[in-house]
Amino acid sequence: MLLVAGTLYIVDVVLPWRQRCIAGECGSISGWEGIGVLNLLLAITLVMWEALWLAGTEINAPRALVSAGLAAAIVLFTILKIVVDWNGIYLFAWIGLLLALVIGYGGWMRWQEHQAVTSDLKGGDGDTE
Repeated sequence: MLLVAGTLYIVDVVLPWRQRCIAGECGSISGWEGIGVLNLLLAITLVMWEALWLAGTEINAPRALVSAGLAAAIVLFTILKIVVDWNGIYLFAWIGLLLALVIGYGGWMRWQEHQAVTSDLKGGDGDTE
């Protein structure tokens, strides 16, 4: 889910997120203008991270935690981008927010996966008795 949503988010970031009019001439501004560059870099990192896992590459890092952290950062900075660029917001900004929320949900699922594995390794079933 993160791989597909991340790829769609990358495509969405290069589409017009804002429309700006100066002296009667209007133009569109893509989502990767300003702080959106960070969104783009985070999404590329997430897609590459998930692709490495899918390819079976052995990485000595907590996969679920890295995926969850990248997803949370994408959600945070997408919301920040929309708040900062509120004037002239365009359709693809809302699609980007929706995709960021899907990525956030995928990150939450990865976090839950990490919690389940950690609980199993400790031998507990979650009860505090």
